Amino acid sequence: MDEVEREEALLEIDGTRLAEQLPQNNWRSVLVRFLISFAFLSLLFWRLPDVSLGDVIPEITSAAVIWVLVAVVVHIIAYVLQTVRWSTVSTTLGIGLPFRRMFSHLLAGEFVSNALPTSFGGDVVRVRRQGQDTGDFADAFAATALERLTGWLVLPFLSTAAMLIHPEFLQLGTASVVAVAINISTVAALIGILWAAGHKRGAGRLIGRSGWQRYLAAVHLGVLAFKHQRVRIFEVLIAGLGFQFLQCVSVYAAGRALNIDQVTLLAALAFFPPTAIAQNLPFALGGLGVREAVFVLFFGALGVPDAEAIALGLLVYLIFVAASLAGAPSFAFGRARTKRTDLVGET
Repeated sequence: MDEVEREEALLEIDGTRLAEQLPQNNWRSVLVRFLISFAFLSLLFWRLPDVSLGDVIPEITSAAVIWVLVAVVVHIIAYVLQTVRWSTVSTTLGIGLPFRRMFSHLLAGEFVSNALPTSFGGDVVRVRRQGQDTGDFADAFAATALERLTGWLVLPFLSTAAMLIHPEFLQLGTASVVAVAINISTVAALIGILWAAGHKRGAGRLIGRSGWQRYLAAVHLGVLAFKHQRVRIFEVLIAGLGFQFLQCVSVYAAGRALNIDQVTLLAALAFFPPTAIAQNLPFALGGLGVREAVFVLFFGALGVPDAEAIALGLLVYLIFVAASLAGAPSFAFGRARTKRTDLVGET
């Protein structure tokens, strides 16, 4: 997109004013999500009378610290692969940016999602910053939306593959039923969304519209772009598999830090993906409380004591927060850098 087209796109959706503002925080929403997380954790301790707060605080040893550091580093490497996935989608949609720039935007978004108590997700930051760079917020929205949707296929795939490799995971009663149900429902939802987004009678009807409908039309055009560049689909899925696999490795490392032998790498691959799907529902703050409850269900079925399952969930949350702190500089200085670049372009 040349400079004239960029300015026209910005004017069309009032992008100049939009891009200069960060999303406004809704503290009522933050409070509600915090209370939901607190309620989930309180319910866990109430329903599990044998578990006390002291039981979920692990013993700090040198080995535990090393495993936690491994988990954090692996998680940061996973962000690199997530950026590859996002960059591939963006390039397919014609709004590719230099990799370092996209990595900076992604880290800023992860910092907002995991480390800050906000009512908006980090994806909003990613869309606004990429839209500001490229001049098209609708295509930026489509790139992030499609990048996220690929996870709806990769996560159930990893979980199902691990269960088939280790069939005993399919014989854990309620835990197995819930995991399989989440995997199946996620894929079914993905198929429905992609059909609606890609069909001319779905989001295709919105082409040429303005306002929020323009954003859905951009997703439709993005789906069509992938239909004409199918090799890119495999590139996106391979990067997505690597990203989600490393997240499972990070969970496994957290389990080793707590000396939980039942949380093998295969167990993490089988049960963390459905947990990730559940914890990303926009209810609890950072998935706090939801993740711990699901860990009690899944890993408890493998023989992990309730207190250790809760401790694992809390440690995984802290690891996610620690890894996302790498995005603090990008969040703090990324917008100023973009504005300086725009000013140089105008002079």
